[in-house]
Amino acid sequence: MAEVDEGHIEKIVYRAFRAAWEEDRGGRVTPPDLIYVTDVTQCLLKSWYQRTFGEPPSDEKVVILVLGDDVHYILNESFPIGEGEMSAEKEYKGVRIRGRADRVLSSSIVEFKTVNMVPKEPYNHHVRQVQLYLWLFDKPYAFIVYVSKKDGKVKAFKVERSDEAINELLERAATLSRHLREGTRPEPEPNWMCKYCEYAAFCSARKPGETAESK
Repeated sequence: MAEVDEGHIEKIVYRAFRAAWEEDRGGRVTPPDLIYVTDVTQCLLKSWYQRTFGEPPSDEKVVILVLGDDVHYILNESFPIGEGEMSAEKEYKGVRIRGRADRVLSSSIVEFKTVNMVPKEPYNHHVRQVQLYLWLFDKPYAFIVYVSKKDGKVKAFKVERSDEAINELLERAATLSRHLREGTRPEPEPNWMCKYCEYAAFCSARKPGETAESK
């Protein structure tokens, strides 16, 4: 009987991570009138590709996602205040907007993020994410807590609620829902995360002759 080698073992490990990732997220098609918080806080064209193509991330990214989920699980199980991983849904202009906060306290939201290095200030897409959580759960402020996988450092940033930012994000949700209903693509929103995007090969923001690596 043939023995497995290093390559087989690596593929089996990747498959195990993907199984965990798929089990957590399910394989259902989401209707156009339901928009998730994470759909709104990244490039709308990327969200449109994710919703329409359904192409899963690479094996390597699945590993990173599952490892991040594991940290969230540990923190939620051991965090001594508030209620963990609560979901909420509200409607805006006929669009259902749904999100799941890591921790909900009486006056705030706590959101955990795993990173390689703790940033000097919170990332903009994380700030936008918690703004929608503040709207969903009707809270005045949030804490974004970064946990470094590299050196173990922890840094918390307080984010005040901004109704102006929330209104902008709600309009983005309505825009994405409209594009999904009509079968039209949103405009690309080029940013520093483009070089990590799984859909770069399809993106209309790419210049002729440009590759994903050259962005």
